[in-house]
Amino acid sequence: MSFWTSDDKIPISQTKVSVPAEHGLQYSPGQKCEFHLPAGINFFQPSESYLNLTVKLKKDPVNDPTKLQLDAETGMHVLLKDIRVYSGGAGRILLEEYQNYNVLTALKYDYETNDTMKAKRALTEGATTFSDKQRNDHGIEQSMQNNLEENPYFKPMDGSASYSTAFSDDEYLEVKGLLQLNTGIFANQKIFPIGMTEGLVVEIIYEDARRVFRTLDQTARYRHLAMNPFFMSQNGSNSGPTFPVADNASAFTEFYVRRDNSQGWGANVNSFPFCIGEEITFVNASTGVENPDTTRDATAPKISRIEYVAGTTNALKITLSGSYRPTATFTQELVLCSRAIDKSSTYNPSYEITNAEFVLQKVEMPQGYTSKLATMMKGGGAMNYDFLSATNYKISQLASERVSNLRLPLNQSRAKSILCIPTDASSSGTKQLLEAKDTYITHYDLESDSDGRDWNANHSQRTGLVGCSDQLTSYQLYYDGKLNPNRKVFCNKLSTKQSIDSQPLIELEKGLKMGGIMPFSFKKFRENFAIGRALSLQNGVYDTRGTDFNLQVEYQESDAPIIDKLWNCWCMHLRRIVISGNGIMLQV
Repeated sequence: MSFWTSDDKIPISQTKVSVPAEHGLQYSPGQKCEFHLPAGINFFQPSESYLNLTVKLKKDPVNDPTKLQLDAETGMHVLLKDIRVYSGGAGRILLEEYQNYNVLTALKYDYETNDTMKAKRALTEGATTFSDKQRNDHGIEQSMQNNLEENPYFKPMDGSASYSTAFSDDEYLEVKGLLQLNTGIFANQKIFPIGMTEGLVVEIIYEDARRVFRTLDQTARYRHLAMNPFFMSQNGSNSGPTFPVADNASAFTEFYVRRDNSQGWGANVNSFPFCIGEEITFVNASTGVENPDTTRDATAPKISRIEYVAGTTNALKITLSGSYRPTATFTQELVLCSRAIDKSSTYNPSYEITNAEFVLQKVEMPQGYTSKLATMMKGGGAMNYDFLSATNYKISQLASERVSNLRLPLNQSRAKSILCIPTDASSSGTKQLLEAKDTYITHYDLESDSDGRDWNANHSQRTGLVGCSDQLTSYQLYYDGKLNPNRKVFCNKLSTKQSIDSQPLIELEKGLKMGGIMPFSFKKFRENFAIGRALSLQNGVYDTRGTDFNLQVEYQESDAPIIDKLWNCWCMHLRRIVISGNGIMLQV
């Protein structure tokens, strides 16, 4: 386009076309789903096309209920494990493949984020955002897993002063998500000539149920403990409170909750995070020591009623179905924690996907344009379609390996950057991942550490989805016949959770930007650790073919690493689809 001359503009119209999934519309965890996008659409706008899914969660059919949701940051993208895009027709050429697609999406959504994007993802993609209606007042950071009244996955309490509805599958809602896939083709701004590729086939494998669920942070024992509801007294009195003592005669079935952390602020029960039928225990928020019911194996104390008591009490009253006999005398430093997951041998919630369809933004090109294009193709011409894609190279590393050399067999001719994510490779079940008792510690609340208040540790519930620094001392890459950067990049302050190292974050920022991820926020640099390296700057590319490419990592801290890792090493690169009269060819 020239500023001084007018260019021809092509008038186009756009319509939406819905393509249902092959082999039915209903899917369960681990199943494969295929969409055959027809060539008759001719042209469509990828960045305005999306995957339409309806998801409903299902509680564990055997054990006590607790309120669950999908991953707060990625929403329904966490359900998509692998994605493959093929050309149509008999050739069925693999145009791009994303193994562990949700890992790359988690990295993008943790760093390319701001309040506007979070709200948009909550509106259309099944993510959740922080709710100030359920905010804490004990200096704990804002959590995206605290939303009760606007959570799309389960019904909120009805706003009354008393609530006793048992929590069943009927309490979970059907959630509709419109997902723009974060793949090279479907995130591209350029109109795609689907008619010339004889259509497209999109193949999706859904994630296992154990990796997708999250609990509310206000009910967890090993995450943000001071966010949970605090015990007030047995009699509801502010002036003369009575506390249960370590005696069988002190067993109680009713107690009151302090107004800390928004409990009872709206003169209703809506901010109480536990559900009817959920077993509870009490933990000291100042010491992390549990004060368990001495006979809970015989008479489990489960919540049977939640009610707001007005007047001078002005607090929530909780009624239990069984007696709670404290091990030690109660104080007002105790908080409620859920035992629904902790007491079970296994915990197996599930999800169901229905009405799976692909919605394409069809672009109607003028007849003259399509005729001219066909003539040029018949005359020996070719159409080149470039897009930024990613290939995942997965490498395993044992926790006992203090020095490792990870070889990446790259073969991309136009690479932009490398993003290496060391995810937790443990084979934990759903119970272990939701309870988060032994998962990786991302950081500590209230400026504490493992030597001070180790009960303020925040254990990750996103195991296998996010990166773990895990006592990493330094790293360096070897390519182009030399070490890059020419000095080691130290990460020991960051990985030991004592301070911040600037150099790895600078390197990561460049790697994200060149990989098509805008690094708007580094708030989760510890919770989702990654090593980034830009292979070029601006519009440049790097030819990795015939190059020995290695990532060298050292774990030389006094505390040994504890996590077996699966490195997801993403090579962000440009791909080109060459369409000619002879067929379709892919250049990587």
